[in-house]
Amino acid sequence: MASSAGCALVTGGAGGIGREVVRQLAERGLHVIVADLDTDAARRAADEAGAASAVAFDVGDPGAWKVAVEAVGAAGLPLTALVLNAGVALGEAELLDVDPVAYRRAWSVNVDGVVYGLQALVPRLLAARGRAVVTASLAGMTAVPFDPVYAMTKHAVIGLVRGYAPTLAAKGVGLHAVCPGLVDTPMLGAARPELDRLGFPLVTVRDVARALVSCAVGDDPSEVVVVQPGREPVPYRFAGVPGGRTGGPMPALPSRLPIGTRRSV
Repeated sequence: MASSAGCALVTGGAGGIGREVVRQLAERGLHVIVADLDTDAARRAADEAGAASAVAFDVGDPGAWKVAVEAVGAAGLPLTALVLNAGVALGEAELLDVDPVAYRRAWSVNVDGVVYGLQALVPRLLAARGRAVVTASLAGMTAVPFDPVYAMTKHAVIGLVRGYAPTLAAKGVGLHAVCPGLVDTPMLGAARPELDRLGFPLVTVRDVARALVSCAVGDDPSEVVVVQPGREPVPYRFAGVPGGRTGGPMPALPSRLPIGTRRSV
């Protein structure tokens, strides 16, 4: 049953992490809109959660996001939480062997799906002073030789979150990235037996979902949160870059700077 607490939208909501996020948000009294490319799976996830509805669209298609906007409007509740969770991996170590179609798909889902989602739904979040959270990865903070393209996409979304969060914060909206290590999901694919052989510790789906939900509905101001096995989520503090030799400290960059070409409207 829908609650006056508001509504949330979760992309990739039919998958392992997404489905658990949907369940936890519904337990907190939100009406959850499950968004996924798989229509039947989205409906099943919505039915399991009880306080949820389902929509199906491709997050990498900017025009398709109108479905999400319409679903939020139909819910008749303020959008207080947006969880941009959809993601895909390639699992290819050799860049020379990366298929162009697979490459474009990875960028479309992992990066475009975040950009288009924010463009479509930030206006709704502004009205409710809500919060958005992106499922990123430790792959966005370190070298990942077994899947460098996936790592590139996660570096990109972390950069987007860090760059855009101050602009949204000034308007009362939170923007966060949750960065788990290797998570125990089917995305591990054929690598799972080798990880098991090595005894490599995996993050549980429940723990990742708990961190995402905490960012989506809590009051934690952290922009980037790390989730590792056996420990509580922790904010990640990025080291500053070396400054120029100017004889004094480098000033912080302003949120607006007229660099580049802006399209007039």
